[in-house]
Amino acid sequence: MKIFKIIARILLKIIFISAALVLFFSMMAGMYYKNGPRHIKTAVVDLDHSALSRSIINNVKTSTFYDITKIAVDYNSLKKMIAKGDVHFGIMIPENTYKEVLNKRSVRILAVADGTINPSISNMAVLMLNKIIMTLNMQLSMHMRIEDLGTVPNVRHAKKPILSVSSRFFYNPYMNMERSMLPAFMGLAMQIVSMLIVLFGIMDALKKGYKKMPYIKQARQLPPKMLISPLIVSWIIVSSSISIAFFIVMNVMNIFNVTYDSMVMWDTIAIISLFVLTMQSISYFLALNIKNPRILAAIITLIVFPAFMYSGFLIPKLQLAFWPNLIGRWFPLRYYLEALFPTFTHHQPLSMVGNQLNTLWNHVFVFIGLSILSIIIGQIERKFKMKKPAKATVKDTEN
Repeated sequence: MKIFKIIARILLKIIFISAALVLFFSMMAGMYYKNGPRHIKTAVVDLDHSALSRSIINNVKTSTFYDITKIAVDYNSLKKMIAKGDVHFGIMIPENTYKEVLNKRSVRILAVADGTINPSISNMAVLMLNKIIMTLNMQLSMHMRIEDLGTVPNVRHAKKPILSVSSRFFYNPYMNMERSMLPAFMGLAMQIVSMLIVLFGIMDALKKGYKKMPYIKQARQLPPKMLISPLIVSWIIVSSSISIAFFIVMNVMNIFNVTYDSMVMWDTIAIISLFVLTMQSISYFLALNIKNPRILAAIITLIVFPAFMYSGFLIPKLQLAFWPNLIGRWFPLRYYLEALFPTFTHHQPLSMVGNQLNTLWNHVFVFIGLSILSIIIGQIERKFKMKKPAKATVKDTEN
């Protein structure tokens, strides 16, 4: 029997280490599977409505780098779409483009990019649009039919292109990318702090309970009143501490020169508090059922580190390979960042990030539900263990 236990432990260790290495290797290799972001959410403003403008849009559609999800009626509506985060890139074809080209006068196609997202997305969008326009310029110089533009590979381009691209970035891409870094790295710290504070609270309750009930082996076997306070108190402490530290850095110290109103402040606090509760509910469930601190530390590491790498902050989601992107959807950090950036950077209301907040709530409900189930099982185990010493005492007295 002992040999089977040894074999089982070895197999469990092999499985655990293999899973950890799979995550690590996929982080290193999977993130760079694609050489650039693909299917960038794009809006188009066609003010020309000509054969030439339709040809430009068709060439954009056939490119794997763009995904035309919106059609804007004018420049202002395009700006609103980018401000809300509905699209990351916009292309505006001005009026009389075809007419100007026929008269051999140059025309500038306007590329409008969201500067608050990862710069690799906006830069790639502008770069590929320039390549498309270069191809069209070469074919126009060859007097090709407008309907056939884009069918011949681009081997050279005209010295004086008739069509060119003028790029425009909303919200300075360099400054605002720096503004986004603190919430992102704060999310990494929030994961660690949130999970550890709950873990310490449960371990402390287990230590106190063990003095009165030495037969207890798992935290879930403690009386419920000893298990409720660690979750509530730790949530209040961590949420308040992170919110205070966040706004001291952003407002009092004013490192990133960010302007916001009181509504943005309270919306940000709400998102921070919900994310803290999400991570603590996960840690709470683990602490109730796992006593070994080394195993808990390993599991927390497997949650925290991959979550940050797959969050879409360092490497955009559009650039992640299929499996890393799929794995990233299981971690709450991604939804925290997706909820925080529109509200904090774009000053959008919480209603705009309802889907992300609902996903975080789903995590909370699932793990709190599992924790309640664990506590119920623990109470049954405790009552069973309490009866054993009583039976032994009766036998001793009879003897």
